[in-house]
Amino acid sequence: MHSERNQEGASHFHGLPYQDQLNFVWQQGKLLEARRIPGFWLHLYSVNAFFVEMWVCQRRYDVTLVRVLEDLHELEPYVDKISLEGLLSDQ
Repeated sequence: MHSERNQEGASHFHGLPYQDQLNFVWQQGKLLEARRIPGFWLHLYSVNAFFVEMWVCQRRYDVTLVRVLEDLHELEPYVDKISLEGLLSDQ
């Protein structure tokens, strides 16, 4: 996950304004899984060569946080629900 391609894509993503980050995820991302924690839905997207987690407030139905998952351990809550094998080989 720490490939050069991933770092370049994540760096570009971090440099975008918030609304552009949202648009980028919605236009180019692939929704892999959604999970619920108290007060939020967490949507995991594959975007090019990196993963983005989008936090959606359950009460207001708006996105409150968009973050790039920097380390593989951050994918642990999703691993039992999705298969990353085919996805990672496509990257």
